Amino acid sequence: MTESAFTSTSAPLLDTADARDTCFSVINRVGAYWASLPKTGLAPDRMLVDARALSDVLAHVFLAELVTPRVARLRIVGHRVEELTGLDMRGMPLTTLFSGTARQEIMLACEQVSRGARVTLSLQGEEGFGRPQLEGMMALMPLCDSKGRISRVLGVIGQKGEVGRTPRRFDLAAPQALPEPEPQQHPTKTPFLRVINGGKA
Repeated sequence: MTESAFTSTSAPLLDTADARDTCFSVINRVGAYWASLPKTGLAPDRMLVDARALSDVLAHVFLAELVTPRVARLRIVGHRVEELTGLDMRGMPLTTLFSGTARQEIMLACEQVSRGARVTLSLQGEEGFGRPQLEGMMALMPLCDSKGRISRVLGVIGQKGEVGRTPRRFDLAAPQALPEPEPQQHPTKTPFLRVINGGKA
């Protein structure tokens, strides 16, 4: 898959009648798709990712490049993710979405992903004037390049609540239980999901 392929597919907004279920379902939907892809070592080849297969949740998805094991730079960003900052986020570090106190732990999460782990984080939006309660979950999944090196991150953010005044950034919240996604096809052994603890309980 070329990285430009993500931008050519529009994605409808999800039904938010049950926001918490939607938050989990978005994460599980993308996680199940990632788990279904054939693995090259610890992770799928990034060229196997087909944006059309994620068209129903594409607005919540992003693709990032691991420029170092701890630094992920956003290359493709769904519009529901960009709504958090009100900016075109292409080229920005993933940590832009997080408060200063959470950024070190996000970098540690990226390092885990660079080693082949899937990481799921519970998020809590910073609050204040014009910024109502906002909760979310983020999953980060590794992707390999043609040489089998983990060089990309397939990410997804599910949200519960209104964005309000931007820019809106997340802190890390207490971890929530999230079942392992079941592969849609081609089941293979994958690394165990890891949860990064930290932030507000």
